[in-house]
Amino acid sequence: MVNKVQTLHATLDEKQLKSLKGYVDELVVCMTKSKSISESQSDIISLAHDELKLPKKLIRRIAKVQYAQSLQEEVAEFKDFEALVESLNEVK
Repeated sequence: MVNKVQTLHATLDEKQLKSLKGYVDELVVCMTKSKSISESQSDIISLAHDELKLPKKLIRRIAKVQYAQSLQEEVAEFKDFEALVESLNEVK
């Protein structure tokens, strides 16, 4: 077993290495769950797209806005976007 490891950032003893391993193992579990959730989200979006023929981008955006409960913010940003695009079209 390793007693000590020295890196550019720290010197870790055996107890700290075990602690680091625990954190890394926990992160790997979270990353695995996150990947699974991401794949499930993609599957749901694909099913909705196939059934309703709505663009996947729109389905994803609706879910994101509903999740964040940010409809008013989204509308305000779009109004700003719309005003800028319309103004640019008037520039000669």
